[in-house]
This record gives sequence, C-alpha cells and structure tokens, in this order.
Amino acid sequence: MKICMAAPYDITNSKAWSGTPLSLYSAMKDVDGNDITPFDISKHHNYFNIRATTLKYLDLKSSIKEKTFISGLGPSAMNPLNSKILDKHCASNHYDAVLEFGGFLPKKNVNPYYIYTDSSNDVKLDYFIRYGKMPFGNEKITVDTLKYAADFVREIYTNASGVFCMSDWLAESMVKTTGVSPEKVHTVYAGANWHGQKFPGHIAARNICEKKEINLLITGVNYKGKGVDIAVDAVNILNRESDVKYYLHVCGIREPYPRNEFVIDYGFINKSKLIELLQLCDVFVLPSRFDCFGIAFVEAMTFGLPCVGRNICAMPEIIDRGINGELVESDDPLELAELILKICNPQTYSEYSEAALKKSKKFTWKNVAENITNVIRK
Repeated sequence: MKICMAAPYDITNSKAWSGTPLSLYSAMKDVDGNDITPFDISKHHNYFNIRATTLKYLDLKSSIKEKTFISGLGPSAMNPLNSKILDKHCASNHYDAVLEFGGFLPKKNVNPYYIYTDSSNDVKLDYFIRYGKMPFGNEKITVDTLKYAADFVREIYTNASGVFCMSDWLAESMVKTTGVSPEKVHTVYAGANWHGQKFPGHIAARNICEKKEINLLITGVNYKGKGVDIAVDAVNILNRESDVKYYLHVCGIREPYPRNEFVIDYGFINKSKLIELLQLCDVFVLPSRFDCFGIAFVEAMTFGLPCVGRNICAMPEIIDRGINGELVESDDPLELAELILKICNPQTYSEYSEAALKKSKKFTWKNVAENITNVIRK
C-alpha cells in the first residue's frame, strides 16, 4: 500500500513536533506491505506564494496594530497554500492514501486522505466555552479569529476518509463540535519518541524505601504553560515541612525563573540525558495549564515513574488517578505538594510505579502504526 505522509515540514527531522512525525513515519515503514513516501510541503513555499496567501486572508486591523502581516486565519494561516501544494503533488504522483500532519484539503486530485493530530481549532473553542478563557499559549488569538479559522478548516476534517486522534478527548470534540461522522474518527494515541536510544537491559518497578532524598523531574519549554512555577513552589513547601529533601530537576526551560538549592536547571537536553534523568528521578510532575496529549508522561512511565498531571485535556487518559499517578485540579502548589507526599509513601509508590510500567505499554508507535494501517486498508 503506497502512502504519502505529508506535513508543512520535514517529518524525518527528529526536532519537528518533538520527533512525533519521525516516530510515526519510522513505525509506518515497518508495517508489512506499506510503501511510505514523506512529502515536505514547506519546500514549495516561497516569498511570493506566502505573501499572496497572507494578503488574501489579511486581518487588516491586527496587521496595522502589530505593524506586520497577520492572517485572519490565525493558526490556519498557511492552510490554503499547503492544500494547493499538496493537491498539485497528488496530481503527479499516485498514492493509495495520503496521511497528513496538520490537515489539508486537496480538492481537485483527491486521494483518500487521513489526518493524524493531537488538537484542532474546535478543541480550543471547547476549552474557551468551558473555562471562559483561551488555552494557555493561545491568549493572543481572539475568539473571533479562532472561530473563523475553525469554520474555514472544518471541511478538511469532515471530508477526510478518517481522522486519527491522539486522545478520546480530541475524538469527542471531532464528533460533537467539528461534526465528523463517528465512524471516521479513530483514537490511536501516540508513543514515546526515543529514536534509537539505548535503554538499560531491564526496567523494573521502582521503590523509595528509606530514601532521604526524593528527586522530581519536570520537562518543557514554557515556564508558565507547563506549570513549572507551580512545581517550584511545591518543592519549596515540601522542603519546609518535611525531613526528607525534595529536589526538582528542570529540563527545557529557556527563560529565567526563580531557583534555589532544591531546583536544578539543565536547560535544553538531548534524549540520552533525559534517559539518565528518568533513571535518577523518582516522580515525574507536569501540571500543564494546557497540554493536548502529553508524550512526556508516556516517556516517564516507560521507566516506572509515577506521574502528576492536571485533570484537563488528554492527561486523565494517560494518568489513572490513584493507580499510576495523580491529577491536580488547580494552580495551588500546596495541592501539588500534598499529592507528591501521597505518592511518596513507600507502599503507594511501589504500586504506582508498577502500574506506570504497565500503562506505558499501551502507548507505542508500533501500535499506532498498525491501527492506522488497518483502518486505511479497510
């Protein structure tokens, strides 16, 4: 089966979307009978077609205010151009199916096309309706712009042969808000992005019996978005109220933030260093204010780390509260500190660690690729 995997970037680049497209591409190639061709739409971008697309959908008021070209399509600014390029590519190449990262609509030369995604404009609107504010990281996008962008791309999802969702949370929005037929929506999840890294020979459930130092790990590039501020405050509370010392290992943050002797910053790290830290640390914390899936939780559970996330988005699908981790309900660092203490009871910790290892086996790129291939073949 000949499948084109298309994206507005190079899917074979491990840095694109945290390596997610590369992981799926590699797994899809390994499925018997698949002939996979990557297509980088961005290679066909140029100054003129980008400006032409921006001008056609120009948000004049915002452009004057910001003194730069701003598309009225917001997050979907380049969608018309990307769709046109993909359409032209499909006209000169025969594929049994096209698998898209992002979602584009090749109107003239339509192969059966499928979309793999963790989010949508509609899911962000769902968030706004529920919480009365835009999701973290989207505050500069107006609700009107997001609604217009959602309306503009809706037919991409409804006309697709199938939509592969990272979570049931997104799948529900695809059906109820976007209007995709339920039989076209498939939850296939995601896996850990290791890209050939070497693992220790045997990974077993962990224990923290008689430990006087507990190491917590948090990763991400956005200090507020990933809730690093909450984790830092929680560690300070723990060290004021416990004889055990708690250390927070912070990776990926590129902006300055308050630190002390209990907060250890590593900056950006590679996967080899991440594996070292996952073996060193005891609990993974990531109280993100908005997180479409949370592959970082899967990576932590691969090493038997109990996790603490937030009770929003897809995080409750990965973290089973009271089984392999816990979920915060607010930005209160005391709540996070109390959940960390609960997890770090030695008996509880061992049970959570064993459950985390078991849950991690559900999220593999092999499973994702096989599920996607089976749907396309049918």
